[in-house]
Amino acid sequence: MNQEERLLAIFSGEKPDVMPWFADLTYWYRAKLYWSELPGKYVGERGKIRLYRNLGCGSHEEVTGIPGELTYYNVKCVDSVENLKDGTIVYEKEYHTPVGNIVSMSRFIPKSVSTPFVKYPVATKQDLKVLQYLYKNQEFKADYSLQHDRLKRWKGIGFVSSVPPRAPLQMLMATWAGVFNTLRLAMREREEVEETIQIMGEADDQVFDAICESPAPGIYAAENLTSDVISPPMFEKYYVPYYKKRMAQLHAARKYVFMHLDGTLKGLLPLMEKTDADSAQAITPAPVGDIPIGKLREVAGPRIILWGGLPGAYFSCQYSGKNLHEMAMDVIKWHLESRKFIMGVADQVPPDGDIKRVKMVTDIVEKYARYD
Repeated sequence: MNQEERLLAIFSGEKPDVMPWFADLTYWYRAKLYWSELPGKYVGERGKIRLYRNLGCGSHEEVTGIPGELTYYNVKCVDSVENLKDGTIVYEKEYHTPVGNIVSMSRFIPKSVSTPFVKYPVATKQDLKVLQYLYKNQEFKADYSLQHDRLKRWKGIGFVSSVPPRAPLQMLMATWAGVFNTLRLAMREREEVEETIQIMGEADDQVFDAICESPAPGIYAAENLTSDVISPPMFEKYYVPYYKKRMAQLHAARKYVFMHLDGTLKGLLPLMEKTDADSAQAITPAPVGDIPIGKLREVAGPRIILWGGLPGAYFSCQYSGKNLHEMAMDVIKWHLESRKFIMGVADQVPPDGDIKRVKMVTDIVEKYARYD
């Protein structure tokens, strides 16, 4: 069986020949390309496919995306870019609406090859009004051409998936307001925040309808959840009901859903089964995370598929390869028998990662993680 077949077997409750092994190399790849350190044979789409095939791991992050385009009407969007001498790039995006304007700013940092927000667009009650207007005036046009192409090109190694919008409160935290502004607004303007997330959820119906019609078998719920930010009561009130609604919709369309839980686990992992998602993905065990590898199933419950287990830091040359080897063996020791675990990087191989270690994990899985 190939990696795609193995993963689909786990999702469908069947028995693969070997535990699936999927690695997210996107951050490592992007950094090496930026620093001109990427071997020429791995450049471009064909090069990426060759890289994953040579390493023997499956790919999910390379073949995910929203299947279409989201636009706004009666809204003027203005983008500007400033290139600084040190390689830093400042991006600014303005949204001009009849009820007011909001502005976001992000900064590309060459040293880390990352682009964090410098300023979130939403910070006040009036900003929430503008955000509500955006969602009331959004339109989604489906386009499945890229998914059809990826299903052909990445066949056997890629789990092609649609990326739906995050749950409204999570979208507010991650994209529009940031954690601090969202929590402050929730305390001071609770009714306005709750009205906003209601409008956001209703507006996203059109996106989910299009995703249900997509050819991709997977749904990558890129929530970036962590117990450090979201308390269990908050999760049960604002997240679980929304997720259950969307999971019913997606499962009716015969999609497999994996939800990105890449932070601390103790508060949220016990609640993941309540969401009806098929898999909790990017699970990071102790000592990088907060739950030992041998306790993950006990905490998560019997149903949900766990995906991850290998801390991204262990692929860095700052750590001995022995740490990664031992963790991979522990994943197999504790989770092979259940047939509800997908070996994966939690959550990305870092820019200073030793790519040979990805192949090392492949060799370990092929030798020790067999079901026959």
